[in-house]
Amino acid sequence: MASLQKIAYIRWIDKQGRRVPQGTPGAVKVREKSSKWYGCWKEGKKQFRVPLATDKGASQAMLTDLMRNKERGRAGLIDPYRDKLDRPIGEHLEEYLVSIRQSGKVSSEKYFIEKRRILSVIFDSAGMKTLADLDGEAVDGYLDSLTCSAATKRVHHTAINAFAAWLVQKERLGANPLLGVARPQGGKAVRLRRALKPDELQRLLDAARERPLAAAEWNSGGRQRKKTRRRFPAKLRQETRDHYTRIGRERALLYKTAIYTGLRRGELAELRVKFLDLDRAPYPSLELPGEFTKNGDDARVLLVPALAGELRELVAGKAPDDRLFRMPEKMVPVLKKDLKRAGIAYKDERGRYADFHSLRKSAGTMLGLAGVPTRIRQLFMRHSDVRLTLQTYDDSDLYELEEAVRALEKLGLR
Repeated sequence: MASLQKIAYIRWIDKQGRRVPQGTPGAVKVREKSSKWYGCWKEGKKQFRVPLATDKGASQAMLTDLMRNKERGRAGLIDPYRDKLDRPIGEHLEEYLVSIRQSGKVSSEKYFIEKRRILSVIFDSAGMKTLADLDGEAVDGYLDSLTCSAATKRVHHTAINAFAAWLVQKERLGANPLLGVARPQGGKAVRLRRALKPDELQRLLDAARERPLAAAEWNSGGRQRKKTRRRFPAKLRQETRDHYTRIGRERALLYKTAIYTGLRRGELAELRVKFLDLDRAPYPSLELPGEFTKNGDDARVLLVPALAGELRELVAGKAPDDRLFRMPEKMVPVLKKDLKRAGIAYKDERGRYADFHSLRKSAGTMLGLAGVPTRIRQLFMRHSDVRLTLQTYDDSDLYELEEAVRALEKLGLR
């Protein structure tokens, strides 16, 4: 016989009242009851728990409807839940994605990859194996545990809610168990980035080109203590020197391509030889399919002829489906070392970073310094909102303000 219950659960909170993993220093164990009522019943040896509503009367009505539908289903009158609650939730996910694809509303493969990734992470992190585990408290806990920005939390909140709504629409659930999950509010400080000056960009390219071979030319003489470690010149064969030289040239070309095209790191990682049209006139181009772009739209990027010439040398002998660049598995440590060799601070005294995305910001800023019209800059950066072009991707510190002062001086005010 089915009954209404409130589920007791344990959570760990820090001094600010935020939910944290068990074992976090200073965390306090708190025992709480769920805000929602659950419908509970047994079928044989298996126990079922279905989240209902926060109001007991409404929950009782929902549970009555649920059990009535189950009885009618057993009698062959209706089949309200075509998929059992104990069916793996991953199977529902795959059918959900198929349903979206068949609707024709979304065609970007990147969308489906990202949607599957987000929902799979939620299921794994919240311990959801079947639909019976799809629970508002579990999703609340998952969102609380995320350390990303509020905007990213909202993306995850939207994804799991859309999935739950589809389950209800397809009569796989009697009600959406996530209606009580609050949408994450607020925000996290956005990382401040700075654009690099032309001379800094050149120093970075030089450092990237030279550092792999320079690092290989010295060894530390085996395993020694850090403070007493001594470095010795390494004897390199010519083919080894050529290998590290090629790595340096390719890395410098990777940075240069980011600067001249404004492409993001993820987009650069997906570039294939077949995306290049180096014989196009008057400017060579790069055609990037929408499945690899952030907004899901196809992108055509015109290339500076000198850059196109270097890319032609790079792809010589490669197959059409080969990747253009060999991206380091961990890009941040590599870039930090290149910046250090170039004498450029990764984080300046004002807390602004010179990370890989700063190369994209440098591209946008250089267009502004060159006097390129705003609309053209927006199209080049592939921004849907011009405010993003003028505010986030424009570094005012690189502009000379003397011209503005001279214009004001001409007013001749007394």
